[in-house]
Amino acid sequence: MRWINRRDFLKTSAVAGAAISLSSPYVRAQSATTINMIGWNSPKLMDIFKRAGKEAGVAINYDVLPSKWDDVMQKITLWGQTGYSAIDVMFADDLIGGLWGMNGWAEDLSGTDAWTKNSGDIVDNITQLNNAVGGVYRIFFTMGIEPFLFNKSMVANAPKTWEEMVASAKGATKDGVWGFRPLGGEGHAFDTVLLMLNQAGSDLKTLNDPATLTALQFMQDWVKKDKITPGSTVSEDNAAVEALAAAGKSAMWWTYDGGVNNILTLDNTVVNKDNLGVARWPKGPASDIGLAHGWGFLLSKFSQKKDAAKELLTWLSSKDIIREIDVVQTAAPPYKSLFQDPQLVKALPMLTAGPGWAEMIRGAKFREPIVNDPAVTQLWSMFDNLGSYVLSGEKSPQDAQAWAVEEYKSIRG
Repeated sequence: MRWINRRDFLKTSAVAGAAISLSSPYVRAQSATTINMIGWNSPKLMDIFKRAGKEAGVAINYDVLPSKWDDVMQKITLWGQTGYSAIDVMFADDLIGGLWGMNGWAEDLSGTDAWTKNSGDIVDNITQLNNAVGGVYRIFFTMGIEPFLFNKSMVANAPKTWEEMVASAKGATKDGVWGFRPLGGEGHAFDTVLLMLNQAGSDLKTLNDPATLTALQFMQDWVKKDKITPGSTVSEDNAAVEALAAAGKSAMWWTYDGGVNNILTLDNTVVNKDNLGVARWPKGPASDIGLAHGWGFLLSKFSQKKDAAKELLTWLSSKDIIREIDVVQTAAPPYKSLFQDPQLVKALPMLTAGPGWAEMIRGAKFREPIVNDPAVTQLWSMFDNLGSYVLSGEKSPQDAQAWAVEEYKSIRG
């Protein structure tokens, strides 16, 4: 799976409107039963999509997203703002899905076969997201989490609480090894912030509560007081953390579930299936829940071929096609019935690692309050800056909270 530099991805989206002029994608001559789709540059996926005409009766004219994600977000934002109709279906992650869904640019798919025929099998996390955003704006083909990971050679057992995590990390921090490495840089700090806020029980409607301060203090203490996390965390993204874990420089860390395969396959990695620990998060004052994330097919509100696109989505959402997509992308499925599927279990070690996938995702929330608000990009930036301020020590937890409260009011009104 292709992972994203979030900072580059979202940085320019808030100003992507009238100031930029972007050309439309090349659209080939096509019949009435051909729809335009844009997504990842994956030859294996394209091979699957080539069968749509024969198997679904709707052919796919496929284009790939630009290689630079700031270009992606510029285009996608502008398409929504201008009602661009030449793209029917697009790949959308949580932030694209939130941007398009909450701004009225995505079709609500709650009445389609793609949703109704599979809703009983879909993971609870996605159903809860749909309730939060007030509609079904994506047909998910994958849903992952941000798991807590550890090297059993350094930490024998998964810590159960925040306090146990700090104690274990202190014992493992030595000789160039750091006890805990979160994702703190390149646009990923917002995830670390949301994880801690949820586990502390913060009031995500205001951030003006003691639990929010507890979460921010806990994060800053990793670097400043407990010294279990290096100051360089503010520049470390998922690729950096995975490389450092593979090199034996991290006792505990988090990354996206797709990064587990990366760690196991990097050259000279010291992490293997035997010493890689996978667990639910250590419990904070309120909970041990993680964060969920996923990709899905989004139908543009501006599409002139909605009926054909919905027929295609019925085919794409079938269990057999979802299985194929997730096997070739080594991505976790959105359907509960596929958790024990032999093909997927073979392709994805995460499905059977630790307590098992069903237990790992239990209670995990999508990135609320970012993905269920029209101001997706502004809120992403705010939460990401909040994480940077705290982890770098640029602001005290108290000052960071005060800044966030006012920024929150400014963005949300």
